[in-house]
Parts: sequence; structure tokens; C-alpha cells
Amino acid sequence: MRATIKDIAKRVGVSNSLVSLYLNNRPLAARIAESTKRKIDEAVKELNYKPSATAVALKKGKSRTLGLVTADLCSDYNSFFAQTLLDECSRYGYQLLIGVTHYNPEEEQRVLANLIARQTDGIFYTLKLFPSEFLKKLGLQKYPILQLGSANPEFHSAGVGLTEGLRLCACRLEELGCRRVVIAHDSWAQTLEPELARRGISVVGGRRKTLSEDFSYLKEEKPDAVAADSSIYIKLLRNRCRMLGIPTPHLFYSYSLPCDFLDDPAVAGVTMSDYKSRLSGAVGQMIRMLEHPGEEIRHRKDPARFLNTEELRAYRLAQLQDPYYEPFLLKLKYEGKEI
Repeated sequence: MRATIKDIAKRVGVSNSLVSLYLNNRPLAARIAESTKRKIDEAVKELNYKPSATAVALKKGKSRTLGLVTADLCSDYNSFFAQTLLDECSRYGYQLLIGVTHYNPEEEQRVLANLIARQTDGIFYTLKLFPSEFLKKLGLQKYPILQLGSANPEFHSAGVGLTEGLRLCACRLEELGCRRVVIAHDSWAQTLEPELARRGISVVGGRRKTLSEDFSYLKEEKPDAVAADSSIYIKLLRNRCRMLGIPTPHLFYSYSLPCDFLDDPAVAGVTMSDYKSRLSGAVGQMIRMLEHPGEEIRHRKDPARFLNTEELRAYRLAQLQDPYYEPFLLKLKYEGKEI
């Protein structure tokens, strides 16, 4: 068992408070007899006493822990994100507590309340943050929450700025002579649709917000291209085209990690923001939030780039050769997945 101040006091034959005064270097410790100090030092060594880091941190008003709220740790992206976030937090001297919601709104509330009860200094929130009314019930109006998946204006956020990347995506669609385009996710539609309209390109097929919806528009609308903020969606769509025996339209999607790569001539381009700089920037933003709690709410966005197929291959090759991604690549190899 871990030795305590009480154990030291019993060994030396003095009070707990006197030992605490000495070990915490309080001003009154100067009045303690030198012989008593020596006995306390000897007891600390003999009992291998180590002060509780948690207790010390709490005395200073900080737990040196951060929280992460995520839907799951099973997907390739989420598992690697949790690991790299943990490593990056450790660089700043923080531990990371992870709460998994399993896509359950009720569990999400419980996870959030639990992380707060454990006195985390701040929380990274990857899901859509609850309405302000719920957060007010928990007294979180000024709690250090950094949104990584939504943008509640009352809390800090770190995301991706799509404007320039999707503008270049629209330029590429125009170069390819596309006239009918499906935008599969709302996250892209707000920016991409006006860019296409300016070029006389029609948006067809409606929104497909979930992967469970079918791809009937492939036969009904016969789009020239499909743009989606998901490599998983695009891979499923490509497979559906093969099953139906129809030509695959030009494909555009968002790229982050090597698992997003799709080796298919139909891929015409991707939007991309560098994973490493985005993650380190988010942790840096959290640390700044903790060090300057009164600062104005910031909604930071890393600008997305547009990569054509040649640029995408070169960027992916650089990732495959970067030691930073080695744990991720080893996991894929171990699971027998294509890299």
C-alpha cells in the first residue's frame, strides 16, 4: 500500500499536521527542530513515501486531467485520434480521461456529467454539443469545452475551414465538364452548392446524410460526380456502382489518414487538412483556454486544401513514410486491412 503522511507521523511520533507542514514547506516549518526534520526525512525514505499527484493538483485547483467525449473507439480514425490526443496531452503534463457514448444521447449526457464530476480541467468534445439549456443545468456556461465536431457559439471550437478547398473542388468539377453533381452531406453543401451554381452546375439527388440510405440516385439522376465529406461513403458508393454494373461518377471526398485513400481512377480530388497540425493545434488551443480563462470565445479553423489525384498520392506516400503514423499503419496491417 502507498505510504501516507499518517504513516510517517506514526513512525516519527509527531502529529500529521507537523509532517504536512514540513513536507509542504510551509512558513511555520522553520520552527520545527532539526532533529525532527531528519527523522521525517528518514521515514520518507524508509517508507518510500510519494505524494499523491492528484491531491497536490487539487490543492492547486487543477487536476492536470483533460476529458475526451467520443462516440466510439472502434473505428480506425477514432482509435488513432484518441491515442494521438493522449500522447499530445501528455506532452503538456496532462492525463486524458476518455468517455465513450456508443452513439447514445442519454449515455452522452452521463459521460459528460461523469467527466465533470472527476474534476477534469477541460473537455474535448467530438460530437454535437448539447443545447445551451442542458449545459446550463450542469453549470457549464464557462466550462473549458473545446468542440471538435460542432460549433455552439457559446463554447470554443476547432474545426476545418472548407471555403478555399471546396472552391477549388468546384473549379475541378467545371474542368471535368460536370453538369449534374450530388452533394452527399450538408457539411459540404453550404459552401459547395453556391460555387457550383456560379458555374452553371446543377445539384441533384438530394442529401444522403447516413450511410444506411441507398444509392438509388445513381440510376435515377445519373450524376456526373458525387461529393461527400466521408471516404467511407465514397467507398460504399463505388462498390454499389460495381454491383449495379454502372459507370462510377467522378468522386470527391475529404481525406485525413491513409485509410481514407481510394485507389480508383474515378477519384478526381479530395479536400484535406493536415492531421498532425490540426491535432496539435487543438491541444494548444485547449492549453491556452486553461491558462487564459477570461479570453473571448475563439472558433479556430484550419484551412482545407484541395488535392488532385497526383497530389493525393504524393501526400499519402509522405504519410506512409512518417514515423508519426506508424502505430496506425501497424494496426491496419495487423487487422489485414489494405494500406
